[in-house]
Amino acid sequence: MSRRMAEMEIRLALSLPRDASSVPLTRQVLDSALEALGVTGETRGDVRLVLTEACANVVQHAGAGDQYEVTVAVREGCCAMEVMDQGRGFDESALEREIPEGEVPEHGRGLSIIKALSENVKLSSYRKNGSKVHFEVPLKWKEDAPGRRLATGSRSG
Repeated sequence: MSRRMAEMEIRLALSLPRDASSVPLTRQVLDSALEALGVTGETRGDVRLVLTEACANVVQHAGAGDQYEVTVAVREGCCAMEVMDQGRGFDESALEREIPEGEVPEHGRGLSIIKALSENVKLSSYRKNGSKVHFEVPLKWKEDAPGRRLATGSRSG
């Protein structure tokens, strides 16, 4: 009789004040967890960048609301992240507008960075109740990463 191994899932949930000092804290907490699992430095760098962009966007633009939430799930070879605020939402039609070639806006590059470095990007706006951005970064493991062993269910020793 074969027995199926339980799959690994690591979840982090942070509820933070909408303050610029919360962004590096959030980035460091997630980076430390991914480093302990054995995620490559390059992949951790991508995760740090997209998470920073999403959190900084909330801190700068969310409007009303004193807090925001970050949830992270590491499972099935990917790091899925959601950043939710309690602000005024956003104009979803603005997300569809194309930036003319050669023009680089001073603001608004964060979403482009998130889309370039992650997958399954989903944005939701809830008028007067905030917004949520969901994105996923596929994980690349170091050779003898504990996270790889745990994710595949292989045992050592």
